[in-house]
Amino acid sequence: MSVRRLEGIPVVVLTGVENSGKTTLAEGMASALNWDLIPEAARTDIRVVNGTVDRGHLQHMLERFNGHLSGLINTASKGIVCDTGALVLDMWSRSAFGKGLQGTEHTMELAHVHLLCNTLPTWEPDPLRNMPQFADRIGLESEYRERLTQADTVFCEIGASEPPDRLTEAVRCIRHHCAP
Repeated sequence: MSVRRLEGIPVVVLTGVENSGKTTLAEGMASALNWDLIPEAARTDIRVVNGTVDRGHLQHMLERFNGHLSGLINTASKGIVCDTGALVLDMWSRSAFGKGLQGTEHTMELAHVHLLCNTLPTWEPDPLRNMPQFADRIGLESEYRERLTQADTVFCEIGASEPPDRLTEAVRCIRHHCAP
């Protein structure tokens, strides 16, 4: 993928399947770079936690994310790290309800770079996760890779290594794609 350097506040979106260390990496990146962090909305969304999500609610979550991101772009001082984003919500909608979300591509275009976090081989149970088989996560990960490629989106893959190594790899990617 070619290098794309855009004007304005850099926006980095972490994406990938569950159990890929997105939250740990996003928090580490925001801290290391002193950037704003948009946390994963699903973690605290009452309908997600209660298991009562429908496609309309996922669409609402995408619109809320888009609004939050657009607002921060105008106020962030250095950059923005997003712990998940439009692609995760769209993939969830397609898997659960057979249809994607409107506006996914537009929201993805707001990012300077996406970081596709490779799934971790060791399963960490979590009430919001439902894919404990490594082979299943690898299969879904390839769908994420294909979607990013088809969208002609700048992205870097972050390997399934230890957190400090992942952070170094992510920061290197950000500096390459978001340098002024």
